[in-house]
Amino acid sequence: MYTIVFDLDDTLYDRTQPLKKTLSEFDATKHLSFNQFYPIYQRNSDIGFDHVANNVWTLEESHIFRIQDTLLQLGISIDKLEALSFQNLYKSNQEHIELYPFITEILNDLKDNGIQTLIMTNGPSIHQRNKIKNLGLDHYFNDYEIIVSEEERMAKPDCKIFELAERKFKFDKNNAWFIGDSYPIDIVGAHNAGWRTIWLNCNHQLPSSSVNLATKTVYSTKELKNYLFHILNSL
Repeated sequence: MYTIVFDLDDTLYDRTQPLKKTLSEFDATKHLSFNQFYPIYQRNSDIGFDHVANNVWTLEESHIFRIQDTLLQLGISIDKLEALSFQNLYKSNQEHIELYPFITEILNDLKDNGIQTLIMTNGPSIHQRNKIKNLGLDHYFNDYEIIVSEEERMAKPDCKIFELAERKFKFDKNNAWFIGDSYPIDIVGAHNAGWRTIWLNCNHQLPSSSVNLATKTVYSTKELKNYLFHILNSL
């Protein structure tokens, strides 16, 4: 029997929803184009995550950096208090997030078919678990079935976190599927651990390797639903 493991951010819900709302509400950023803002902000978010994971910065310091440096690159200067105000507004907007279409249908069907399902997510424990609660995913996953990088002191794409999941939940890698949106973090990480993968590539990105390592690439959650149902019907 298969075990299916989901990434959280931008796989089960759109992480940009609360950020777009914050950008439109915060005085210093109201005039900015989200498409111009987001790639810089995401790069800085990744830098911040690495620094927190390596105990170089506190979480608050990473939050200050990612918005201050992003805006600085766009010609806007804000101070520390303004950066924290942006983060507080963003945090408030994160309480009103919604699952992608078809995700509820997918999870219900997997549960009905007795498929072991888990979440594996990179990020701070309190933030990731609050998102899961706000999305209503605690109806499908208990606390034990959610693997958070900060709690395990390891993160995707490190193979060790995939191996930890195998030991903790007693399944064979040959029966494991990982579903995620990030090619270098989710797909490459799971592939290197010997898992099969589904790349949810809603933005039609190009793989960072010369060959697409994903077992299957889908471009919408509707396509994801259809492919998972195909897998279940083949059991």
